[in-house]
Formats: sequence, C-alpha cells, structure tokens
Amino acid sequence: MSNVIEIVSIIVVIGFQTFCGYIKNKYLGSILPIMFILFIGYFLFEGSLAFNFRDIIMPFIGTFTLLMIYQGGKEAKENKIKKELDKMKAKDISEKD
Repeated sequence: MSNVIEIVSIIVVIGFQTFCGYIKNKYLGSILPIMFILFIGYFLFEGSLAFNFRDIIMPFIGTFTLLMIYQGGKEAKENKIKKELDKMKAKDISEKD
C-alpha cells in the first residue's frame, strides 16, 4: 500500500509543478522547491542525513528537477499559444486568397 501512496504523491507533485508552470505562476511554482529545501535542511540538522555524496548531491538534483518540471509546463503553454497563432495566421492567409 505504501508503494501506491508514493506513486500517487509523485504524480501529484509532477502535476502540481506542471500546472504552476502552465499558468506561469512563479509564486505557486516556488512552493515545492522551497519546501523541499527546508525539509532537506531539517533532516540534515536533525542528523538523518550524513555528509556523503548521495546526501549532498540528491537535494540539488531534486530542486533542479522541480524547477525543470515547472519550466516544462511553461514551455508547453508557450508552444500551445504558438500553434494557435500559427493556425490563425494560416487561416488569415487562406482567406485573403
């Protein structure tokens, strides 16, 4: 059952970050990376994380991944708008002929 919860939580995080990028809301998009950094800091000071390669590199990779998911949603919105504008231009050109 815990595997299902982990998978659902990952899907929710990816969906939320993508949605925030899609609506281009920087404040909502920064919530999860900031929370992630705070949790890592808490675990580091609590002693749950050690100063080894994995525990030092993974927070950077996690934060970078969250930022890239946000950027992916933003680019998807821009591509959709560009396609719609191209369709409108093509329709305007065909009507002039």
